[in-house]
Amino acid sequence: MARFSDHELGMGRKITRRDFLDGVAVTTAAAAAAAALPGAAHAHAPGHGQGRPPVPYPPTGTGLRGQQPGAYEVAHAVRDGDFAPGHIVDTHESYDLVVVGGGLSGLVAAYLYRKHAGPRARVLVLDALDDFGGHARRNEFHVGRTMLLSNGGTVNIDTPSTWSREARDLLTEDLGVDLKALEATVKDDAYARYSLRGGTLFNSERWGEDRLVIREPGESWTSYVTRLPMSGASRAALVRLYTSAEDPYPGLTDAQKKEILARTPYETYLREKIGLDDDALEIVRRGTNGLWGVDADRVAAADAWATGQPGFDGLGLAHTPWPGAGATPLMHLAATEEDGNFYFPEGNASLARLLVSRLVPHAFDVRGPDWREIVTAKADYSRLDHPGNRVRIRLSSTAFQVRNDGPHGAVVDYSRNGRSHRVRAKGVVMACWNSVTSYVVPELPADQAAAMRYGVKVPLVYARVALRDWRPFAQARVSRVSTPSMFFSGFGLPTVTEIGGFSMPHRPELPTVVSLSATPNSPGLVCREQHKAGRRTLIRMAFEDFEREIRDSMARSLGAYGFDPARDITAITVNRWAHGYAYEYNSLDDPALFLPEPQRPYVKARRPVGRIAIANSDAEAFGYTHAAFDAAHRAVAHLL
Repeated sequence: MARFSDHELGMGRKITRRDFLDGVAVTTAAAAAAAALPGAAHAHAPGHGQGRPPVPYPPTGTGLRGQQPGAYEVAHAVRDGDFAPGHIVDTHESYDLVVVGGGLSGLVAAYLYRKHAGPRARVLVLDALDDFGGHARRNEFHVGRTMLLSNGGTVNIDTPSTWSREARDLLTEDLGVDLKALEATVKDDAYARYSLRGGTLFNSERWGEDRLVIREPGESWTSYVTRLPMSGASRAALVRLYTSAEDPYPGLTDAQKKEILARTPYETYLREKIGLDDDALEIVRRGTNGLWGVDADRVAAADAWATGQPGFDGLGLAHTPWPGAGATPLMHLAATEEDGNFYFPEGNASLARLLVSRLVPHAFDVRGPDWREIVTAKADYSRLDHPGNRVRIRLSSTAFQVRNDGPHGAVVDYSRNGRSHRVRAKGVVMACWNSVTSYVVPELPADQAAAMRYGVKVPLVYARVALRDWRPFAQARVSRVSTPSMFFSGFGLPTVTEIGGFSMPHRPELPTVVSLSATPNSPGLVCREQHKAGRRTLIRMAFEDFEREIRDSMARSLGAYGFDPARDITAITVNRWAHGYAYEYNSLDDPALFLPEPQRPYVKARRPVGRIAIANSDAEAFGYTHAAFDAAHRAVAHLL
């Protein structure tokens, strides 16, 4: 519940593109029609002069984005058996390949197919969303003359030292990304002159009052906890968590400790071995949300250790994976040295844009942009589905049936703007979610369809808030505020990057974009059921619900330092991913993790069916960019 009134929060103020709210089906046609509405902020695509209707520019869209109304209704109707396609119009289009799903895996599949089949190969990419890239989405704001960029989903290029050779070559050779040079674009010292710190908001509903507690640089935990609104016992437990060198399992070998941790929930470990009570646990329980979408109650202590969560200093564990069956991919990451910070200002949307630039001629106002130029290049969305293209990308198009048509081809039926269409292809890559494929491909054996529905994608929200300036942050001397007992887990200033012609502003008097994230769940249930509960929560929430939470948490935290949400917020984009990152098996809830890999559901799920191959990171049960690349490589290899 918001502490401030809607008037105080500025809920009545018009911000950029408030015409796109929950309940409005934002298809390409609807977005174009909305251009005439007051406040609509469409950008003219290159080549469109005056007198022509503007082409919608999805990256600048605000309000509710991602899996927004208009993007999922057909898929839900197919799932529920309620979809009536009506008359299906045969487009008489025939392709060498149709890709269902325009996220990173689908775009890579299109690229690899043409790389090996030749430049004359004709490819059609279908995607239900109104932008390409899937979760690799670009959020673009314009405050005055300042352009601000942020990721709307996939954040960075994670641990490339662990990537397969095929995935790494695609990144560095085909797309030309220079990782060391990319690392140098991040300006880690940009905020140094302002001596910014981290703060935690203790909200009144949970702690009796709103109190922002800021930890000073170098301050000891013993000193810091004295200002926290909790008992002495709770404070002492937090000090033990972060400073104790006592071994909870004396006398056991490294392998024995790791096996115990693999079968023990992190929360149980924190309570029983560190002595955290409810108040102390409240501060750290959501530290696992960003990777798993659930609290510490359903994350194995072994995974928590492998990813640097606190409480394990006394165990003396070697950074080698647990050798037993059931080790998760993240446990294995502990065996690698820390990689650099490989980060584009718009996240991995830059990779999606690089792929599109190589698939569609004249898709950008820069011919063949490199990894530096792609950040500021303007996409021409009118070119994506141009009839003259060898590769066509057709957005706002949901496949509702994909079937083999004899031994040498396939038929794809899809819905767009309320009408049904049919195309044909020599082969199809299903690069959408496994759960969608299980309903769309009727030829799947029952066991394969069941395997596809086993994993449940992680629901999450990435909200982005454009501010006219960040003086209140500078006044408070904070860069990030954790809000452990509120809907969003916290908010913070952006990473400062300078790449190509883009530079993220970092002076307090200049505009900025603030990031917030949330992973709604239901503690106490197994992971898959928690994800389903979180999905239901997100789908029920209107844009105004997210907006109120954003304004309220920021006002409570920084109001005393001059922050006025009604005055300072210029635009809000809420990237809702009710079906977010791929489900990753864990040693607490997934017995299949202890089976040989060929017997695990995700391996069964990716079996090709005739001329239909399976991609997407679901096929790897690993929600990382290189998993999407690997899945695409496997699918294309089957078809060729």
